[in-house]
Amino acid sequence: MQKMTWAALAVLTASLMLGVSTVGAAGAKVADRAANRQAKAANRPADRQAKRQGEVDRRQARQEQRFEHGIAKGYLTPEVSQALEAQQKSIADLESSFKSDGKLSKDEFKQLNQALNVASVQIWAQKHDTEGQQMPTYRFGKNVFAKDDLTARLESSSLTPADAKALLKEFHQMMGLKHRLATADLTPEQRTKLQSEFNDLLNKYFVIK
Repeated sequence: MQKMTWAALAVLTASLMLGVSTVGAAGAKVADRAANRQAKAANRPADRQAKRQGEVDRRQARQEQRFEHGIAKGYLTPEVSQALEAQQKSIADLESSFKSDGKLSKDEFKQLNQALNVASVQIWAQKHDTEGQQMPTYRFGKNVFAKDDLTARLESSSLTPADAKALLKEFHQMMGLKHRLATADLTPEQRTKLQSEFNDLLNKYFVIK
């Protein structure tokens, strides 16, 4: 699977985790301003190194938390847990080899982020499949569960870049519709129309139990 596919899927699964908001037009502007400030603050080589290392450390720690949560809740079977743990070790070993010269280059940082993108998607898919106790997709509701077809496609890495882009678009549409239904001042006709659009998209990828 191409790098951009994994990056898109990592964004998708991150946006489905509770506590991660979608990025609309206003959110994108805020993110852009923050990125610009970070770029200006990271002009010196030492600052760039610290920023890269901090980002890798943050992502590794977050994935470790998600992994441990999956084990504790029974979402991950012992066999899957071993595979995911081996994947995390492989990433740590890759990082150690990159840093053998005392630094983390731009290209090495990109490779680590790519590996972390792959791992992030796998953790989400494995926690939300039906092999262990299935984790609800809390972003949409505590009784909403991913369909087997969705998690199987994520786990098998069979999605094309076009597939990943389409998935990301529809998932953002779902979250946007959910937000509007919860916060917008809608007429009964508007609410019925938006609810129907939301239900159609939800039922495409998820099932309510």
